[in-house]
Amino acid sequence: MAIKHIIKFNTEVVKGLCPECNEDTILVSVVPEFYRCSLCGNDLKQHVNGKISYIPAATLSDKEKQELLIKDGQTEF
Repeated sequence: MAIKHIIKFNTEVVKGLCPECNEDTILVSVVPEFYRCSLCGNDLKQHVNGKISYIPAATLSDKEKQELLIKDGQTEF
């Protein structure tokens, strides 16, 4: 009897300005609030404060990195 594992990914694709390469580009997200630039490959965090902007994920605090690990990879069995 085979065991089946179902993994769900809620991806999101948006158009935005990457602060690293300064280009209008497509940003892809698999984890909420975190995006990857399709041109330069840098990881970005989405901030909403009256307007949507993206900052490099390298500037994340340890607490934010832990939150990302908790949100990543929700698995259903």
